[in-house]
Amino acid sequence: MTGWLIDIIPKECPPDVMDTPEAYRAAWGRYVGEAVPGDGDPEDWREQAARLEAAARILPDPHVRVTGRPYDGPDPMMLAHYGAVMCRPYADQLALPPSNAVRWDLTPALRPFLGRDVRSVPCDGDAIDTAVRGMLDRHPGAGAVVKFMLREKRLPLAFVDPDGMFEQSDEYGGEPERIPFAAWRWAGYDLALFEGEPDAALVQQRTRMRYEYRVQVIGGEPVCGAGCVERFTPADNRGDQYDPRMEETRNNGRIESHPDITRLYEAFAHEVAHAIRDEATGPYVMDLYLGDAGQPHVIELNPQSNSGLYALDMDALLTAIRDNPEQFMPDPSRGGMPGCLGVREDSI
Repeated sequence: MTGWLIDIIPKECPPDVMDTPEAYRAAWGRYVGEAVPGDGDPEDWREQAARLEAAARILPDPHVRVTGRPYDGPDPMMLAHYGAVMCRPYADQLALPPSNAVRWDLTPALRPFLGRDVRSVPCDGDAIDTAVRGMLDRHPGAGAVVKFMLREKRLPLAFVDPDGMFEQSDEYGGEPERIPFAAWRWAGYDLALFEGEPDAALVQQRTRMRYEYRVQVIGGEPVCGAGCVERFTPADNRGDQYDPRMEETRNNGRIESHPDITRLYEAFAHEVAHAIRDEATGPYVMDLYLGDAGQPHVIELNPQSNSGLYALDMDALLTAIRDNPEQFMPDPSRGGMPGCLGVREDSI
């Protein structure tokens, strides 16, 4: 039987800590410290507490390592790992098998499931500008979205209107300015820093994404899911393996229950996971949306480790993780090469 190392990044408790499940507070008290009301973010703390409580209860032979504190358990390289990855990971975290989900744009089998036109572009201002103009010409009235794919969240998404204008953020805190799109205005010095890198940017057809939903895929199989409702955490799960609550427009605050869409997403996630099983590696999350024609599509994939949980069924997730320890074992041959995980605590 494989033992498990559970990594927890301690968070300050929120003011309403006593309104959270008693099991969360008990697990926190046992492994981290007394759950005393504080000024912490409620969602951040509840997600960490949910990870800790479920992992310590379901994973066999668990050993908890709290960031910033001494660890005197078994050799981490001999244990399967579960938990958030720090901004500056431990060497054994760096040796975990990588997930290529963060570069989902390079997965050919996924393209038919995106529901929109997408083009990968090298880090070259002229190439990006040409791709954007082409996207606007092919899809009049739709607009385009440009995403930098080399480094997670290094650059904000550029939402280009059908007339070629976009809103440029002011890095000094001033009001954003609506100006004609040009790659150098959006990427600035990053064009020079990464010049010539292939597939650096993704130019996509802009489309309305309704009822955003996240499915967890472990061992190549979808195991549970929840709507992308920011205010929900696993403490809000009602026992549904696929929680039916979601928002038609993300963050609009109007939470609706749609069991019919949930069933559609579950079946679609199985279809996609099966189609990309030979190309997608490691545990990952699959974000979905409903197109205007009522068909489900994939927004993107991301590595599983640090992805937000929303109202997830943690028992279903941790049971699947327990049954697939090979996806979470460090590989000594990797030698702790930086960056193999692709996701950091500060990029959730």
